[in-house]
Amino acid sequence: MPLDTERMKQRTSLFMLILTVLATMTVGCSTTSGRQIASEDPVTTLPLPPNLPPIPLPSDIPPVPLPSAVPTVQMPSEIPRVQAPADVPPVELPAEIPEILLPSAIPPIPFP
Repeated sequence: MPLDTERMKQRTSLFMLILTVLATMTVGCSTTSGRQIASEDPVTTLPLPPNLPPIPLPSDIPPVPLPSAVPTVQMPSEIPRVQAPADVPPVELPAEIPEILLPSAIPPIPFP
């Protein structure tokens, strides 16, 4: 019986601790109605560099004329095929490279 009573006390104290933490978090994270989260002042407090040019408004940007029609583009399948020339110049083949004789056995390397 004393073991069950001890376990019941531990569970009760743990439950109370969890309730206290939850209540603290809820109260601490709530916003007050009198305080604003963001400032309503639109003026920035950051300094502006003196050489910054003025930003143009959308009405100051001139309109760009667009083409009235899409130009005709030649598709790859419509490109005419050109025949290769009949006389192909001769090319040197690798058989004309002289053969280099390799040693049949690697000599022993003496180590000091």
